[in-house]
Amino acid sequence: MIFLYEEAEQSIRITRVFGQEDCVEIPEKVHGKTVTELGAYAFSDRLDRQELAEMLSVGKMCREDGTASESVEGLPEIAGSRLLELQLPSGLVKIGRYAFYNCRGLRKLKFGGALEDIGAGALTGCHRIRYLEVNVKDDGTSSLREFLTELPEELRVDILKRGEYGRFWFPEFFEEGVENTPARILENHVHGSGIRYRNCFIHKSLHIREYDDLFEYARAWEKESAVTAMALDRILYPVELSENARGRYMDYLKQHVLAAYIRLSEEKEYAALGRILEETEPDRKTADEMLALAGKKDDMQSISLLMEYLHRHTKRQRKVFEL
Repeated sequence: MIFLYEEAEQSIRITRVFGQEDCVEIPEKVHGKTVTELGAYAFSDRLDRQELAEMLSVGKMCREDGTASESVEGLPEIAGSRLLELQLPSGLVKIGRYAFYNCRGLRKLKFGGALEDIGAGALTGCHRIRYLEVNVKDDGTSSLREFLTELPEELRVDILKRGEYGRFWFPEFFEEGVENTPARILENHVHGSGIRYRNCFIHKSLHIREYDDLFEYARAWEKESAVTAMALDRILYPVELSENARGRYMDYLKQHVLAAYIRLSEEKEYAALGRILEETEPDRKTADEMLALAGKKDDMQSISLLMEYLHRHTKRQRKVFEL
């Protein structure tokens, strides 16, 4: 992989990336200078050919290990639908305009709390992003909300704050223009709980208590799979989770434990599955349904966990009966 860049006195701007890979990690530094900017149209498939030729003539090139390169001959551009995952350096401050224009295959984006400036149209056409990962500043601030408002689809957001890890789901939303004929105006209607979740920020920091208080809206408006994912990950990654909020999430999981099992088994999250079984205590009928599903898929680890759970559950029932 080769990075085309421009060098300032104390910083580096990455302008284009070349290689056979579809997952890109931009280096933190180039020749000892911090990478602080991603250039305009850096990963777009609509970069003008003449402009690219000019960038190549004046820019410099380096490999992933920082060593200099003289040519990108024979290497395709990593742009548009070719880009699937991208990790931005922690010191990046600015993303240029239309940097990800038409990156239709991009699914995961990782960035740091230093990022402050996201150029116009940077995320245009990025309708398949499903995962964001952000290492926020010590005070919890980042540009996360700017990304969320540009991406109306359902998103999983992993937040790292001073070594503590949390996972949050933001439901989708969509806007609809409805004509009010008597008033001769076009009214803008927003559907889905996702817009409420995207508004629970204070001073560029996610307000976690407000996020948790919105759970009833998600239960009312979102599909079971989305709400189950939200409840599961708040229980499994309980950063700043109050006892009241935990109780609401657990009540939901106890009522939808089969959906929780299906999700965790599909993702092969067996340690989490064992923990959820113990905390939700599904009855024998539900556990048998889980066993039947595991048997159809030859999921031996799920079967082992369920059999162990049923064994302990039966022993507990026997002790209660003897008393």
